[in-house]
Amino acid sequence: MFSSFISEFKSLPNMITSIRFILAPFLLYFAFINELYLFTLLFYICAISDYIDGPIARRFNSTSELGSFLDNLADELLLLSGLAFMYLLRPEIMLDNLTLFVGFLTIYFLERMLFYGLQKGKPRLHLYSGKTFARAYYLFLPVMFYVINYMPILYLILSLGTITLIEQSAIYIKYKEVDAEMKSLINPKYNPLSYIYKLPF
Repeated sequence: MFSSFISEFKSLPNMITSIRFILAPFLLYFAFINELYLFTLLFYICAISDYIDGPIARRFNSTSELGSFLDNLADELLLLSGLAFMYLLRPEIMLDNLTLFVGFLTIYFLERMLFYGLQKGKPRLHLYSGKTFARAYYLFLPVMFYVINYMPILYLILSLGTITLIEQSAIYIKYKEVDAEMKSLINPKYNPLSYIYKLPF
């Protein structure tokens, strides 16, 4: 069993996903010493990792529960680490907007409680709203550290994240059995913008 786990972990998509785990402590270090350019470079490498691991897994028919779990765990790690990145690199983003962050984290932890309470052992969802949030987060988070007026970016990221968390919570409440391939609450199997999330091969 352990050997099969190692074999599955060493698949190309899972190794690409693991890049985010490897780079996370380096991101924290560069944020701590205020090396913004190196931080930005590594953060965008993580973004590319998040963008290509899933499509490559589907393209080569190597999707797995382990891969899905690792992908979600890596996203959760970098999402929560984003709070540390902001505090270390530009603390006023958090200190001047504590109400926004407390509200977002409250919704986040409520969604987590619903998932573990109602969908224990079930696969995590990969909704299009979640993909949109992830794209915005990976693309725009570093930008906030360079621009003077960061508020539009902050509102965009937190709004997309809140929409995702509310949609996921509604799905957990509405459906006793959640389909891992579900893409949205309104139309679970289809989204006309799905082409945005597919690689051209």
